[in-house]
Amino acid sequence: MHAECPLLTEAAMNAIDLLIKQHDKTKEALKKGSEGKLGAAELRRAADELVAHMVIEEHVFYPRIRELDKDLVKESFEEHAVARFELARALVAKGEEQEVRLGVLKELVEHHIEEEQDELFPKVRRGIPKAELEALGRKMEQMFEQAVELGLEKLVVGHADLKKAPEPSAQNGQRRSGTMRRGREHAAAR
Repeated sequence: MHAECPLLTEAAMNAIDLLIKQHDKTKEALKKGSEGKLGAAELRRAADELVAHMVIEEHVFYPRIRELDKDLVKESFEEHAVARFELARALVAKGEEQEVRLGVLKELVEHHIEEEQDELFPKVRRGIPKAELEALGRKMEQMFEQAVELGLEKLVVGHADLKKAPEPSAQNGQRRSGTMRRGREHAAAR
């Protein structure tokens, strides 16, 4: 039996091409979800994949980009945080409310994708050699598959069981207003 010839294997997908492929899949899933055309299992898979996508960007891709220019991905991290928040809200909602929240998430994600693909990726292609982008792509693809298997609950820090999301309590509301009052008092004292 002959060893497989490395020249015959499928070419490695570079990091940017991998992310674009994932962007397209995510946009399609969120479009369907915002139209009420995404079943519960499909939504769960899309959520797992979206979070896994953010994980590989934050833990592999963005750190390398920071080496090029530390300011290039500052906003990206913040956009991911907002997307995680809205994803969690969408997953606990039902019916029309879920469609609306998925629509908002879709808009957030599309804005993020547009900035990455139009502004960030061209700079990365110019600043990182092709061979390195391919090595990053292999690493990211492997990490993505592992992250999808782990799923949303294990990937999002402090994530409670989405089926049992806590209801806001009066005590929590009072604590928040007290904190806000102290903040205002502190600001006024300055």
